[in-house]
Amino acid sequence: MEPSYAKFREVRFFGSLDGLRALSIIGVIWFHSWWGTPYYSRLEAMPVLRQGSYGVHIFFVVSGFLITTLLLRERDRYGTISLRDFYIRRALRIWPLYYAVLLFYVLNALVFERGTVRAHSFLHYLPSFATFTYTWFISSKWPGGMFNLAWTLSTEEQFYFFWPFALRLLRGLRSSALILGIIAIKMAADHHLTDRFLPPGWLPTRIVLSVSVAICMGVLLAQALHSPAGFKILGRIFGWKAAAPVMLAAMFLCLAPAHPTMFLAYLATAGLVAACVVREDNGLAGLLRLRPVAFMGMLSYGMYLMNSVSIHAVHFVLARLGSEFPPLVFVLALGLAVCGAYLSYRYYESPFLRLKNRFSRLRTSIVPQLQDESSSSGTPAPVHP
Repeated sequence: MEPSYAKFREVRFFGSLDGLRALSIIGVIWFHSWWGTPYYSRLEAMPVLRQGSYGVHIFFVVSGFLITTLLLRERDRYGTISLRDFYIRRALRIWPLYYAVLLFYVLNALVFERGTVRAHSFLHYLPSFATFTYTWFISSKWPGGMFNLAWTLSTEEQFYFFWPFALRLLRGLRSSALILGIIAIKMAADHHLTDRFLPPGWLPTRIVLSVSVAICMGVLLAQALHSPAGFKILGRIFGWKAAAPVMLAAMFLCLAPAHPTMFLAYLATAGLVAACVVREDNGLAGLLRLRPVAFMGMLSYGMYLMNSVSIHAVHFVLARLGSEFPPLVFVLALGLAVCGAYLSYRYYESPFLRLKNRFSRLRTSIVPQLQDESSSSGTPAPVHP
């Protein structure tokens, strides 16, 4: 049976997406638990196990899909997009925890690591951390280090600064053509095919290179599924129950080589997200909707911001016990990140999330998940009409 477009448009919660977020943050913490240790070289026999950092790009695809779906539905219902409401919602979701964690790193640099190379590099980049422009200024002279995770939030905030404008002004295929053009320029710049008019090191070049193709893939997926014709085509391709596990396997196959072709991995990830949203009873739903998995997906934004601190804390303790085996670090750091993210979510972020819901014109028809405009954050408090 082909998935129903009308049913898709009425979906109030995409049940498998929090599960995808959970798998993504698990991959990120797995990678960071091994990276920089003598054990990392042991993963060479199975390169796919070294690709845990790809979880960030899964976040990006999910983010592009959810935010664009929200904006398109708002535009359909009201005829336009409220830029004010979008930016307020975005700020209330991202900024409180982001700046709290950034403040923690500032105190760490000034008190506990004062005078070190790491602290010096961190303070050099502090203005760009605070303004989400880190990806524009990082250089080989000042390599990234402490709080390097800010590149993901910088990438997202830069893209979502202009994207609502584009959707508000460009109707039909014009906005999709814009995204395809951005992808083409980005990929050409990555291969130095644009060096004549985008010289390396030039600020406009850095801005172009900071665009995420994965986010663009999520955007294109949302635009295609929002169209009845596009949904019909993609529904036939990804609407069979086994499509989700097949696309997950395809994504892992794309990541299996030592030097994977990332564009193919992005395509497979977009296919995975498509398979998870065109039908709720997809072949991975049983796994992705498990309560512990969905719970981690709900907390994944906080877990991402706290994962480096958690790993360093575990290393600090295990080093004194003479055991820093990465799988053990991974398990303990994962548990610590879950606890920290839950406490933050429950006692710090929740008031901001409740306030954020006041700025959603679609709160009576679009579910909490679609109002959660973060690639790595879960469902906020229930929305009241």
